[in-house]
Amino acid sequence: MESQSVPERARPIVDIGVACNTNQTFQWWSTVMLMLLSEEKSGNIEIGQLRTVGSAVPDHNKNNIIGDSKRRTRLTDYNRQEVTKGFLSGEAEWIFWMDDDTAPPLNAITGLLHSGHDFVAGAYFMTAEPYHPIAYRKMPDNGLYAPIYNYPDGALMQVDSVGFGCTLVHRSVYEKIRDAHTVFERHNGALLVVPNDMVTGNVGDDYFEPYVKDGVYYEHIKAKSEDDDRQFPFYQLEHGRTEDHYFCELAAHVGVKPWLDTTVVCTHYKTMPTTKDNYTEFLLKETGLA
Repeated sequence: MESQSVPERARPIVDIGVACNTNQTFQWWSTVMLMLLSEEKSGNIEIGQLRTVGSAVPDHNKNNIIGDSKRRTRLTDYNRQEVTKGFLSGEAEWIFWMDDDTAPPLNAITGLLHSGHDFVAGAYFMTAEPYHPIAYRKMPDNGLYAPIYNYPDGALMQVDSVGFGCTLVHRSVYEKIRDAHTVFERHNGALLVVPNDMVTGNVGDDYFEPYVKDGVYYEHIKAKSEDDDRQFPFYQLEHGRTEDHYFCELAAHVGVKPWLDTTVVCTHYKTMPTTKDNYTEFLLKETGLA
């Protein structure tokens, strides 16, 4: 997948990526459309392409704003891959990711852009108790992720992983990831991405079944064949984890960690909307203050 050289502009072009379309309540539609209109009218950006899975925006849209229309039945990691492919082949400098149940506030994109960071997310919250923001720190003792609690309002804080329901990423992050990693094929045909500085020796052709020795897992991998046209796997659903954790780890390999801007607060729509108020009320109950 080739990436187009993009010049810096006074008003940077931002593509919009929506990789899922399961929910889409009427509240989501109205809030998102108002947000996009506010960005065009009073924000400091120019909206580029809306890159979505099939019917995440109406197929009959008269303004032809659909950049990529992909099958709605695909998994989210595949959809993100396809949206990213379109973004990197276009002229936008940034991509703003939304989910179809996360409604950012007015001028959310401009607010995130003003953070000064290449990878930054707004706050949105789990739709069930404890309603924590979908942002995480990686625990050093076991490598697992713990959600952020009791964060300060109005803060811009570096974290280890974020969801992609309200997330702005500069194209340079994708380019750095791609250039700093080697793609292999696993024993089961799936793709495996390894940082270049962690690859030593030669990759053999002798297949063996995966095994564990002294607490270390071994499996056979081979070089990705030249005729394999699968694109670089920026996103993968694996081991019961969501694809955003995977991307955050790839970005960390090249020295880029996400930032959480808690001044940009979204509504998370399921059957009922979830807002910061749900999170605050839960914390008050937990501490006996409500």
